[in-house]
Amino acid sequence: MCEDPIAGNALTLGDQNSAHQRWGRASFDRAQRFVLSTTWMLPSPERAIENAFLGGWSFGGIATIQSGSALTIADTNSKNVFGISEDRAQLTGRCAPGKYVSSGALESRLNNYFNKSCFTTPPIVGADGVGTGFGDSATGIVSGPPQASLDLALSKRVPLAWPHDGSSLEVRAEFYNALNHPQFADPNSNFTSPTFGVITSTSVSARVGQVALKFAF
Repeated sequence: MCEDPIAGNALTLGDQNSAHQRWGRASFDRAQRFVLSTTWMLPSPERAIENAFLGGWSFGGIATIQSGSALTIADTNSKNVFGISEDRAQLTGRCAPGKYVSSGALESRLNNYFNKSCFTTPPIVGADGVGTGFGDSATGIVSGPPQASLDLALSKRVPLAWPHDGSSLEVRAEFYNALNHPQFADPNSNFTSPTFGVITSTSVSARVGQVALKFAF
């Protein structure tokens, strides 16, 4: 998905007169996303005694697998000659597109998610030897951490004759992030920050379980 960052991102960075910088992946864009939702109802035995124990069971699950959201590498620069301090980082030219993120297992990159050698501060253009121009990196050039989670539910429905036929009692257990896999949030994407490329939180809570009781009449 490509979109002007004014509409698709929370903040417009860099040269607002540059079509190249103002066009790219929106901040909410995920290149791949797969969601599977399923419910399996176990067949109920015909014999009443067996049905009391084995009937009325159902099992459900929601699996979500998705790539990371689009990130823009920012650069807070008070030396910009145009007076726009909220800029983008400059590309060093040392890295090919797709190499802006460090390699290896995600857990090993929590403190260095980005390949820092790919980015630098914008070039000096002022006659005073201090003022800089705009950084040349575009919007949404990298992706945040991918996510994969599984939610499960198990329920048992017991038919009742009280207060009238058709009444039932349902016991339901639900587990969110059932496999308890950490789902890491986006890293700090501001190049001038001392925590640039550091992931400090998760986007999904650890495993959560809950039990509910439902009486239908």
